[in-house]
Amino acid sequence: MDISRRGVLGGLGAACAVGAVGFAGAATVTDGEAVGGLGGDGPGPTGGGSDGADDGPESAAVDPDAPFEARLTGADGADALLFDASDLDRVKGVFAEEGEYLVQVVLPDAGVETFRTRLDEAGATDDPAAFVVSMTLDGTEVRRVELDGETVDALTGSDWEGVLTLPFGEERVARSVYDRLADS
Repeated sequence: MDISRRGVLGGLGAACAVGAVGFAGAATVTDGEAVGGLGGDGPGPTGGGSDGADDGPESAAVDPDAPFEARLTGADGADALLFDASDLDRVKGVFAEEGEYLVQVVLPDAGVETFRTRLDEAGATDDPAAFVVSMTLDGTEVRRVELDGETVDALTGSDWEGVLTLPFGEERVARSVYDRLADS
């Protein structure tokens, strides 16, 4: 199953694509030192096959053991898993858009329900502004996202089909996330 069949219509790279919820506009916490050990050798931001042809961004099944996770942290010290690689079905990337590099992930139907339950149990549905999402790869934080009411409403709304757009400020970080998540 390709991500495009999960409701991402027209403009797969768009953070606000139909059926996708993006974590765009969030604070980037990466810098050269924080991600010094990260970096993939995969194709460039628009795919690019080994023959030099542009094949577009790649879609792959997710390796459930990949060392990627997103945690909810609250102003009150709360810390809860939001999702990790084992909760994901597909990954597609890397897309370059407006100075950011995007990776899309898809949660299966059961994963969508688990995601929503975790948001609710942590209290993020009641007070989104009190929470941030910290995404880590191999234990290194690669992105921090401040939640807001609009994003949480989109994530809990009936129109959301489980597609998340994850933006990164550096191409090599986005490529690393894609490469580590993709089951090869």
